[in-house]
Amino acid sequence: MTLSTLYKTASLAVIYLSLSACAAISPEKCKTADWYNLGYSDGQSGYKRSRVNEYRQACAEVNIDVNTKKWQQGYEQGNQVYCTPENGYRIGRAGQTYNGVCLNESFVKNYNKGKRQYDIDEEIKQLEDRLYRLKEQYRNETNDDIKREIRHDIRDLEREIDRLRIPQVIYQVVF
Repeated sequence: MTLSTLYKTASLAVIYLSLSACAAISPEKCKTADWYNLGYSDGQSGYKRSRVNEYRQACAEVNIDVNTKKWQQGYEQGNQVYCTPENGYRIGRAGQTYNGVCLNESFVKNYNKGKRQYDIDEEIKQLEDRLYRLKEQYRNETNDDIKREIRHDIRDLEREIDRLRIPQVIYQVVF
């Protein structure tokens, strides 16, 4: 599978998941929902507290009341699991969105550390893609002057990649 195909596949998956996330709950599920467990799952997943309003709206279509109290109890328990400092780093490192649901400063601090690392990794990937394309261009180029310019660009990219990687190595050794 080529890199381009992989990106297209990943993009389609993100779009599909985004569209499917629009409906918080189906009207059929409203009838059998375990509101405590649903709240727990939402809290543990980092959803906003306002998500219960989406349930109310969806369930109102079939004249079913949401047990908001049970949902909130579950949500608070799940939110405690989500808002740990370790999870903050993991969520950030995975490039996931943080919805501002944690009162714990350590979570936010660790999320920001993880997110910075994720952003650096993404930048390195982009630079590596450019480097790969330049090396291909170099291999196919016949003009020596252009090859010299490409070699210069390749060295610059390699230095930039190394510059971005050094803090990662130090971080991994120290921690």
